[in-house]
This record gives sequence, structure tokens and C-alpha cells, in this order.
Amino acid sequence: MRMIALAFAYLRRRWGQALLSVLVGALGVTAVATCMIGFDSVPEAAERAWGGVDLVVGPKGSALDLVLCCVLHVSAPRGLVSQKAALAAVSNPMVRASAPIALGDNYQGWRIMGTTPAILDVYRAKLAEGEMWTDKLQAVVGAGAARALKLDIGDSFVGSHGLSAGGDVHAQFPYKVVGILQPTGSALDRLILTDIETVRYIHIEQAKIEIAEHGSTDEENVANLPDAATAVVAAYRSPIAAAFLPRQIDATDILSAGSPSLEIARLVGYARPAITAATGLGLLLVVIAAASAATGLTSVMNARTRDLSLLRVLGAGRIEITVVAFAEAGIIAFAALAAGAVLVAGLAAWGGHLLAERTGLLLTPHVSLAQVGALIAGTVCVAFLAGLFPAIRASRSPIEELLQS
Repeated sequence: MRMIALAFAYLRRRWGQALLSVLVGALGVTAVATCMIGFDSVPEAAERAWGGVDLVVGPKGSALDLVLCCVLHVSAPRGLVSQKAALAAVSNPMVRASAPIALGDNYQGWRIMGTTPAILDVYRAKLAEGEMWTDKLQAVVGAGAARALKLDIGDSFVGSHGLSAGGDVHAQFPYKVVGILQPTGSALDRLILTDIETVRYIHIEQAKIEIAEHGSTDEENVANLPDAATAVVAAYRSPIAAAFLPRQIDATDILSAGSPSLEIARLVGYARPAITAATGLGLLLVVIAAASAATGLTSVMNARTRDLSLLRVLGAGRIEITVVAFAEAGIIAFAALAAGAVLVAGLAAWGGHLLAERTGLLLTPHVSLAQVGALIAGTVCVAFLAGLFPAIRASRSPIEELLQS
């Protein structure tokens, strides 16, 4: 115990150098642990991004555009489709649920999507509080949108034309919040839902106003297509439907079908070289951080070689010198491990919040016992090597040489 107390005394005397070593080590631990969490949690979050949507049906065109616009909600729609025709196309015993969607408005940059209550069945979503709409101009808000916009049950807001902030405000048509959804980890969290008839009603009325004021309107498509929708999203009851239903829909003259899993896999394939390069860079940073932590700890311990050698002059044996060396290295290493754990927890919480706000991805960080064990084993190994060499040098230094110096 006296030797361990002596190790603490050494650290207190040179606290600045010890603190720097702990900081470098903590950054190394943080880099390694963050990569462990990211390699598992981020792909899982990405897989949840499109929720339970297995198929999206829209006007003729690119299937990838359909998925990006109507499932991930990161691009603009390219046209309208008849709701009746699209729903008929997915009317199949192998389809579990389907719902039309209509896009065109936003509130402070957050999309307002017209749909039907069946959308909750498609995404397997549930209400956190409130109820679904029962009349026009009522809204149910996704968890992320409600948090960011600070909307609660009973609040009112006014939408704007277009999918980005800055469009013409529909001041005559205020919405009332009647429900808030539970988090799903999908794009649904970033949406404001309302009855699809509300979207049609607003745009038809807006068209009448513009025609009366200017003699023309850009809402003619909505007015001429009473059952207009941006697309229909559907969830399969059986995966066998994926083998023939999209092809059957693509064979029609007016409809296209997109599979989120297939299109995102294809998109990831295009980006695979960049992903591989980013992964390699991340691994390189991990190696550099771990090496820097090990080097810093070894340098600190090497600076103790003379102090440890002097212990021999005072009568300490080789075992006692070894205990002091390993105790000091262990204290620094496990302090770095603890500080790194705190940094990782804070980084995961902050990064998860930012990821949810910006992309709608719901990150659920988790580390397996095997990963924790590997991290602790690596820390112990670094501490052992850092304490071993100074202990060996101190125990082998000739006492006569120390007395002369």
C-alpha cells in the first residue's frame, strides 16, 4: 500500500504532465469507442429511416426519385398521380397496409404531408398524446418536428407554399395540432401530418384566390385532378410481393414503383468507394489516437525511471519498484478510460440528438460486453507495457552509477 501511495504522490507532484497523459488517453479511448458504436448503430438507424414502407407508387419516372421524395423526404416531388389508380395498383392480399400522401406545403421548412390514418399502419407508428384528425385543418405532428417547432396539443400554426421555408403563407388556413406521434426513427418523425383532403382543399381554394386576383394560378393540376396525390406508400404482408408487384406496376402506362430497400442499396453501391475511404480514414484516426495515448503514457513513465532507480538506493526491492511503476501507469490508464467513457456518453447523446434533428435518424447507441472487454483489455495492455520498461530499467540500473550521479 505504501508503494501505491507513493505512485499517487508522484502523480500529484507532476499533475500537469499526468493530466495531459490522461487527456490524450481519453481521446484515444473516445475514438476507439465511437467507431465501435458508429459501425453498428448508424447502419441500424439508416435501416429504420424508411420505417415500414416496402413500396412507393407514383407517376412515371425514376424509382430512386420516388424513394428520396416520398419515403426519405429529402427531395422534391416531380408530379401528381391519381390516388384511385395508385391505390388500385397496390390492392393485393400480400399488401398489409397502404396510404396516399400529398406534398406541397411546409411550416418553417418542415414538410406538411396530407395522408390518411392508414399511414400509421404503414409505419407501425403510434400516438404519444392526443388523437388523429377528425376534420379539415387538423394536424398530427411527428416527434422530431414537434420537439424542434415546440408544438403541443392545441397549438395553431400556418403553413407556407412549397417544401422549403420562405414560400407564400396560407394565412387563411391555420392548422390546429390535435396529436403528437411517438418517435419511430423514420422520416415520419420529421413530418407534419394532416388529412389529405385538407391539402386538396387549401390548394383548390388558393387556386381560386389566385385566379380572382391575377387571372392565373400554378395550382391547375390540383384543380383538374380531384383525387390528386404525390404517391401511395405501402407495406407488404408477405415479402413474396416484392418479386412481382413492382414489375406489375411498372408495366402500366402512368405509374412507377420504387422499393426503398432496393433503391437505397443501389445508392449505397454507387457511394461505396467514398464509404470505404471514409471507413479507412476513421480506422487510421483510431490507430493514431491509440498510438498517441500509448506513446504519451510511455513517455511519462520513462521520465520516472530515475525516480524509481533512486528508490533502490533507499532500499526498495525490485518487486516494490515494479509495483510503483505499474500502479502509476494503471492509475493514468484507468483515469483515461473513465474520462473517455464520459466523453463517449456525451458525444453519443449530442450526436444522436443532432442526427435526429438533421436527418430524422434515431440513433440507439449500444456496446456489447465483448466490445467493452476488448476496450478494457487494450487499456490494460497499454498500461502494462508503459509500466514494464521503466520498471525493468530502474531495477537494472547499477546503484554505483546512481550514487555517482
